[in-house]
Amino acid sequence: MACDSHEDGPGESPQPAAVRADEAAVAAAVIASEPMIGVLVPEAEVVLTAPEFSRIDRIEVQVGDHVNAGEVIAALDVREERHELAGATAAWAASKAELERLELELQRARELRADTEQLEGVVSGAEVREHRYAEKLAAARKRSASASLQRQRSTVEDASARIVEAQLRAPFAGEVARRHVDAGATVEPGRAVVQLISDARRVRFAVPEARSAGLRLGAAVKVAFVEEGRTVEGEVMAIAPEIDAGTRLLFAEARLHEGASAGLRVGSVGMVEFAGPAAD
Repeated sequence: MACDSHEDGPGESPQPAAVRADEAAVAAAVIASEPMIGVLVPEAEVVLTAPEFSRIDRIEVQVGDHVNAGEVIAALDVREERHELAGATAAWAASKAELERLELELQRARELRADTEQLEGVVSGAEVREHRYAEKLAAARKRSASASLQRQRSTVEDASARIVEAQLRAPFAGEVARRHVDAGATVEPGRAVVQLISDARRVRFAVPEARSAGLRLGAAVKVAFVEEGRTVEGEVMAIAPEIDAGTRLLFAEARLHEGASAGLRVGSVGMVEFAGPAAD
């Protein structure tokens, strides 16, 4: 009786499922043990620009200088704005005085009209009508003066605002990364003047897809900057909503603890590791 025999074809024989599972576990362990590469970046970065066509009167900083929040970085020439403010202030004061005079005039017209109406049977109707008309005319003059005062006030506020805006101030504490113009240069609206980066630092790093399940907001991380001989700590504060299709990496950012990044330069590369479970 013939019996069917099965012979393996040329090539490797199929591996048992247990062997494949072990290899997958080893591969996962290797991926899990690989360091995550991170780059030190500023938490905030801004370019201060000219608000209008003007001349740079002065620049107070050089590249690398440290500035505090609210500190004046540069100032535009505001001589024209100051002349406009002085004229508008004088006109506003005159309009205010005129309004006060017309308020008194209206009050007097009302009193005369009231006194005349009490004597309506004694004085002529024409005189009563004349005082009523005088009151309405005084009220109209007062409204016109009030509108003029509002216009003058708006002019004063606008000139004052332009003078304030001409002082470019640092929105946060940080360092001057770049100075685009020098004092005396003429700039157009939107022209870059100074670039600032904040003192606060973040580490932007990539997480392999196999390790993304352990990534949580608030998770503690340690970052080893090997060349600088420094290890700092922080916590995850931002996670990208999708995995990069090409690299299968998930990008995240960790905020370093206050003062931890002192002495480290933006662009430094570090090895990131999760230091513990995610915070609640």
